[in-house]
Amino acid sequence: MLATSLSDAELFAVAKELPSAPRLLVELGQAIRNPRVESKDIVHLLRQDPALVARLIRMANSAAYGRAEPAGSIEDAVMSVGFQEVHRLVGAVAATQISDQKLGLYGIGGPLLRENALFVAVLMEELAAHADEDPRSCYTVGLLRSIGKMALDLIGRRDPALPPFAGSGFSTLDAWEQKYWGVTNCEIAERILLHWRLPSDTVISIRHHYFPEKRHNPIIHLLSLAAGSAEHRCFGLPGEEAYWKFTPENFAKAGVDARGFQTVTERAQRTFQRLKTALG
Repeated sequence: MLATSLSDAELFAVAKELPSAPRLLVELGQAIRNPRVESKDIVHLLRQDPALVARLIRMANSAAYGRAEPAGSIEDAVMSVGFQEVHRLVGAVAATQISDQKLGLYGIGGPLLRENALFVAVLMEELAAHADEDPRSCYTVGLLRSIGKMALDLIGRRDPALPPFAGSGFSTLDAWEQKYWGVTNCEIAERILLHWRLPSDTVISIRHHYFPEKRHNPIIHLLSLAAGSAEHRCFGLPGEEAYWKFTPENFAKAGVDARGFQTVTERAQRTFQRLKTALG
């Protein structure tokens, strides 16, 4: 079945097979954007996933945060690390849940998928200020930019004759996806994340980040640069190598110069390492 023949209802049914933490990350980011949100609201949202709650408490008590007294409840953990850090930690758990699903058709193993998602997320969060974008939304699109690959991989398993990307003869993902599904993973990600109510002016970055040329929305160029940086740090995903270009135009449209980008990347690397430590 070609993905273009999927109705929204059918696609969203596939999305329900995906892990729960990515969807909760989107909802959490929306909640935190509300200046009147209270700790009890965040706790209520997190309690939708008991396994996530248990993981967050363990992470808040990890050496990465050096608490004198361990958090005994999710309420303690939220109060201890704050809303912003809870959002990062939920993203880290989401990356771990994502990595539980090896993407066989794409040739992506779990550890690589997790590290790519988490590094791109923290770099996007750091870059957000340069484009006057919401850091939580940037973190979320960085973390979930491959959600379309996960959905297409689930769909593709229904057709045993579909060749994996590595043996398909195609050099780029979009050409392979268009051939066998009639749609790209970026387009599928956009549909899913819009359904999850991530703002459209943020989701557009995923739709176009493989080909940011002639696009003027800064967040598109930020995501392209962030994904390219992951590639340079050995966290790149198969089939994406040809998309990343560190051109003066991309830097200018993203609102950052090459030197500033390097500084931000090093800062993101430290955050990335802290979250990996917290994950254990």
